[in-house]
This record gives sequence, structure tokens and C-alpha cells, in this order.
Amino acid sequence: MICSTGRRTPAIVAGASEWDNDIRYQPKKEGLPVKRSLISAAVLCFLALFPLRAYAQSPLVGHYFIPEYYSTVEEAVGRLKNIQPMLMGAQDGTLRSVEADRFGIRFFWTVGQTTVIPFDKLSRMRIFHNTAFQGPCPWFVAAKVSEEGEPPYVRTATKEAARELYSIIASLSAAAGNPLDLRGNLGGSSDTPTKEALKNAGLKKQAGVAVNLVEIGGPSEKAGLKVGDVILSINGNAIESYEHFEKKVWPSLDLSAEWFDLEIMRKGKKETVKIRTLPADQLPVPPKSLSFGKVPGAGSDGKEPPKLGLVLRNLTMSEKSALKGRTGAAVLEIKPGGLAEAMKMQPGDIILFCNGKVVPSAEGLSGLLVEGENNFLLLRNGKELTVGVNTVTASY
Repeated sequence: MICSTGRRTPAIVAGASEWDNDIRYQPKKEGLPVKRSLISAAVLCFLALFPLRAYAQSPLVGHYFIPEYYSTVEEAVGRLKNIQPMLMGAQDGTLRSVEADRFGIRFFWTVGQTTVIPFDKLSRMRIFHNTAFQGPCPWFVAAKVSEEGEPPYVRTATKEAARELYSIIASLSAAAGNPLDLRGNLGGSSDTPTKEALKNAGLKKQAGVAVNLVEIGGPSEKAGLKVGDVILSINGNAIESYEHFEKKVWPSLDLSAEWFDLEIMRKGKKETVKIRTLPADQLPVPPKSLSFGKVPGAGSDGKEPPKLGLVLRNLTMSEKSALKGRTGAAVLEIKPGGLAEAMKMQPGDIILFCNGKVVPSAEGLSGLLVEGENNFLLLRNGKELTVGVNTVTASY
């Protein structure tokens, strides 16, 4: 459905290579009409996430936002329950259920695929508003989790709900040990200048990076930066090209700085734009109480459960449906040299029972492990099999 030319976009707002570029949407031809809301929402979302040209105009605009961290996971989850009626998926599905744990957050919709945001890969989020969309939920909270493929996003009914969802996801990600890096957020993004962008700026040869997005309410907008400006240098560091900016200039900057001085070309004139951001000591810090915590062992002695060398995730809606009411946890990753590898577990296995007890979820496995030999009932390719290992003599 989505194809990319492979050219990436450095984000002057939050570090280089934050968002990809040149994404084009092609609806599937399945004999059924694609919903107008799906086209207008999804297409414009991707065009704004991955701007096609620095001078392109889009009814989908970015909104600057710094998240609020909630005190505990319970508070964040509670707030999520409050806004569930205000959320929709990419294909107009309403929210059927949502799951969150230290591995990520998963939104299950009545229509369309599950939206999954893995916390260990989450590097940035943004809020967008489709000003031309007349249907429900014209606001978007989009996540940057990969350099390839579609960015996961959730639609919301209002700006307030979008901000709330942003803060909830940021809080849960921090609780999982993966807080977002909020430093150096100038509230905009940039791209390799096109020939037309260079001409409009008054440049005769390739240089700098072109501004393709200025978020409403952000430091760049307040400083007067505009879409189409070509940035020639930042804090005295000349920008030769997009690649130079991404690999050399941005990594060398002090992202904790309060001021960023930009030399730009605009309509044939060189200008200086001074952008003031929140200094590092004023950015929100996740409270120590914000943590998923450690899952207690099976005994009352407080001992850590044996480490199996695997990463689990909770079941998807389709997996739950196939199990017809049974519970379990799916193996996401097997770490080399661990006990799970010794037991010949494989990614995709579903652990149904541990030591004769039902595995309720990914988090619930730890409390079922014991010192000595642990036995597991797995479901692999529709067939059940039992594996076991002695955790007393094994090295982990």
C-alpha cells in the first residue's frame, strides 16, 4: 500500500533522519470502494509525515507539543481508558481494546489491523491536524519507530485528546525504560532542497536543507522560520547537504542548548533566525514512580525468577481468536546462548502453560517460574509440544 523512494528526511526539530520522505499512498484494488475518510486521512497523514516537497502545501499541519509525564503507569492507563471513545484507527475502526506493557502499546480496532507501538524502538512522536477532513477524528498522533514502512498512528477526535494520548504513550514508554529524548525540538523539519526550492530561496547551487514543516506553536514558528526557507548553517556549522547535516552537523550540536542560531536564505536574502527552545533543565523528567516495576518471583523470598533469554509479547486479537478463549504469551525474540535457545524455542511460539499452570499474559509468565526444572507447553504452527530445562545447573 505504501512505497518509498528510499530518500530520508532529516528533522531539524529533533535530530537528523527522524522521518522518511517521498511516501506515496496507493489504495488496494479489491473491487470495493476505498472509504473517502481512509483516503483523505491516511494519504494526508503520510504526506505530512513524509513531505514530498519543501514548498508543497497540505491541509494537514503539525502542532508543537511537549508531553506531560504522569506519576504512575496506573494513572497513565486510567487516563487512556477515559479517552478510548475518542480514538479511531487508520481505517475508521473504533477501539475494541488496548493493551500496554513494558514491551509496547497495542490498539485493537473493530476494523483494520492492530496499531502496535514498540517502546524500545520509539524515538519520536508528532501531532497533526487534517484541517480539510470533515469526518470524525481529524487529529493524529504519529510515532517514529522505524526508518522503513508505515509509521503507526492513532486518530483522535480533538486536539486535547491528541495531547492526552501523546502524554500517555510517552509516560508508558518512559515506564518501560525508554524515555523520549525531548532535547533539540525546534518544532519543524527539513529536507534536501529541490531545484524549485533553491530558486525560490535565491540560490544557484545545491546547499543547505529546506524547511518543509513548521509546527504551530513551536519555537521555529515563534522565531519566524517559514516553509521554503533554506537553512545554510546552524550554530555556526555550515550545512553543505542533507547528508552532511544528518551525519556531521546535527550529531555535533549541543542539544541541551537554549538557543539555536540559523542562517537562512529567503527570497534571495540572507537572514539570521534565533530560535529559543526549552533548556534541558526545564524539560519534563519522568518521575521515579513511573515504572512497570519488576514482576515478583513465585516464592515469597523475593528471589528473581530465572532468566530464560527470550522476549515475550501479548497475543494479538487474531491470535486470541484462534485460541478460542485460551490465554498465553507469544515469543518475540530468542537471545543467543540463553535457556530458551537450549529448549529450542522459536520466535512465533505461543507459550500456553508453564509448569502446568496457564500463562495469562507476557507479564504473567515470570511468577510461574520456579527453581529447578521448568516445563512449557507451546503452540507452534497449530501443534502443541512440551519443552523443559533445568534452571539450577544452566548458566544464565
